[in-house]
Formats: sequence, structure tokens, C-alpha cells
Amino acid sequence: MTAVFKVLSKGAGVTIQDLGRAGWRRFGVSPGGAMDAVAMMEANRLVGNCLDAPVLEVLLQGARVECLVNCWVGIAGADLVEGFASGTARRVQAGEVLVFNQSGNGMWVYLAVPGGLEGVRNFGSVSVDARVGLGSECVKGAILSTEGNPCLHDFVSVVRRVTPPSEVRYFKPTESFELLKGPQFDAFPAVDRAALVADAWSVSARSDRTGYRLEGALLQYSKSTYSEPVLPGSFQVTSDGRVIVTLAYGPTVGGYPKLALLQEKDIARFVQCRPGTKLKFKWKK
Repeated sequence: MTAVFKVLSKGAGVTIQDLGRAGWRRFGVSPGGAMDAVAMMEANRLVGNCLDAPVLEVLLQGARVECLVNCWVGIAGADLVEGFASGTARRVQAGEVLVFNQSGNGMWVYLAVPGGLEGVRNFGSVSVDARVGLGSECVKGAILSTEGNPCLHDFVSVVRRVTPPSEVRYFKPTESFELLKGPQFDAFPAVDRAALVADAWSVSARSDRTGYRLEGALLQYSKSTYSEPVLPGSFQVTSDGRVIVTLAYGPTVGGYPKLALLQEKDIARFVQCRPGTKLKFKWKK
């Protein structure tokens, strides 16, 4: 193994992530994994890794990561790294410090190195879920390693080192989403169905990896339903009429009624919406 990064500061959050723990939901284990799986896979593509290779996921500003060797690093997701454009790969030098303080839009940024990062593997994944003690938490001073020697990587297998302009995603202060009808759609009164797509919503600062809370109208339907499986992207309505969009670290089952469901292809874009981002919804026809 080769030590590649030292965490100097965690900022809002630094974790090791891959595509998560598929196949364990029936045992109550959330899939977890990278919040923005599209960006995670893009970072890996940039350095020639398999798409599921573990990467470093960084949330917003404040983190500082020191590079311990000369090697290639690919970065994708939110444009938050000073002097390092998202969607590119470049050589870094031993002693170089990557600073996550750029004030671009988006929430999550991903760093990949050739070979992927090492971490404790639970249920087939190294993804960190600090709430339940899965994975290796990246504390201040943590040394992160990769198998082999990334310094000698010659990029024979690299597909590209820059994301093509046609595939670059731009995260905006206002986003629109088409929604699918949720399992309890027909149980909600017409006024609630209309409010979800008529009113302006925003992402609450009380959001986390479990789910994003939405700020907007209070819905009227407050009945609980029987406990049933909960998919990432479910619009659950709490007993006080508030909306929470469950994400990959959320519960696998629950009894809140679900009015709507994000399309799977939109989850990666949705999680990049910062607190305060204005959201507009419409029903998919």
C-alpha cells in the first residue's frame, strides 16, 4: 500500500465512499455509498479506475487534504477545490495541499487516485456510515492509502483526463424536477398533490445524508401508513405536514406516507442542491 493523502482538516465532512452496499436492504442495512454516484464514477474514469473504486468524498468548504506523493488525482462533482477545476485530472506533487474553499455551487466533490483508496470493508463496501459505525472514519490527521504505487501509473487505460463539455453538469441556485407518483399518492387530498407542484420549495439547512428536508407549504395529510420499504428519493410527509426526501442513508422501511418519488436519474443532481436552493416540481406524465 502507498499513503497518498493526509487529512489536515475535515471541514464540513470528509469520508471514503464507493457505490454502497447493494443487496442488504432486506436486512435493514441502508445502501449508503456516494451521495452523487454520477460524480464519483466520473472521478474514477478520469484516472482510469473501475467505476466502483473507493474515492474521497468532501462536503462543502473547510476541508484541507495534503498530498503525500507525486501522483494523478481526478476531481468531479461540485467545483470547490481551489486551483483545480471539477471534471479534470492532473498531477499533484508531494506536499501540495488541496483546499476546499471555492464558493461554487454544489455540495459534494470527489477525489480519485489510481487504484482507489483503502478502507475497512463491511457488507462488501468501504463506504463510511458514521451513524452505525460502518467504514473507516476520516478524522483529522488520518492517513489514506491505496494499493500499489499510484506514482508509477502510466495511464494506458485512461479514457479521458477532462470531462467532455457535453457531459459537464452545472449546479444552479434553482432546480426543477419531474416527480413520479408515490405509493400513497391516491390517499393524499387534491390540495396536497397540487401544493407540491404549485408552491416554491427550498432545501432546508437541517438536511443530512439520511434525507433532505424541504421548506415550503405544510401539507394537510397526517395519517401514518403500515410499515413498508422506503426507496431513496421518496417524498415522505411527516405527521406535522413537512416533507423529507429520503436518501441512500435513510431507513429501509418506514410508516410515513409517500406522496411522490424522485426519478433515479435525478437523485445525483438533487443531492447537489445546497441549503436555500429553490426547487420546482411537476408530475411526470
